[in-house]
Amino acid sequence: MSTMTAAVVSAAILGFACGEPPEQPTGSLCAEAADCYVDVDHALLGEVFCETQFEDGYCTHTCERDEDCCAVEGECMPGIAHVCTPLTNDKTKRCWVSCEDEARLDADPMAYCFTHVGPGTVCRSSGGGSEKRSICGPP
Repeated sequence: MSTMTAAVVSAAILGFACGEPPEQPTGSLCAEAADCYVDVDHALLGEVFCETQFEDGYCTHTCERDEDCCAVEGECMPGIAHVCTPLTNDKTKRCWVSCEDEARLDADPMAYCFTHVGPGTVCRSSGGGSEKRSICGPP
């Protein structure tokens, strides 16, 4: 694990230990799209979504490829990988916190998602058909 990644993981764990929520805009809790990316110009992100099919919501936005995720300053926590994938065979691709092996750097998948997205999230398949990826999201 790189020194920067170790520092980010340690800071996130300490933040949770002190009762602070993660500083991760993608995956933040929401009730509507206006709750998401409050410090980022939505016009720079594509269409912003609050995925309300999840109990506490999940902030995300449209993308065409992985590089579209975290392309705007303030969109993501530094050092945390994101993937662009449709959810459950929806044709619209969105950005998600990655739970793929190379993103986690051998960290436990469930602990990684808890640390970088928050309580109630798990490492799971996006279910995006042939474009499915491992993401941190609600079960």
